[in-house]
Amino acid sequence: MKNKEISLDTFSILSNAGWLLVIMRIANIISTPWDAILAYWLALLGISVVLGILTALIGMWAKGGDKGGEK
Repeated sequence: MKNKEISLDTFSILSNAGWLLVIMRIANIISTPWDAILAYWLALLGISVVLGILTALIGMWAKGGDKGGEK
């Protein structure tokens, strides 16, 4: 029997939690203000942008920039 690797994508979990908040608010299950739900999405967007920029900067630093490709 093979061992299966389980990986959890943090961004997907947080995104699904956000959609769950929206759906539960629309269905009137929770009474969280829309401002708080919007702030959650904006915080998630901000974290994504910061991590994307850091990844790009680290990639440029590790490679020394794009030299036009390898030949």
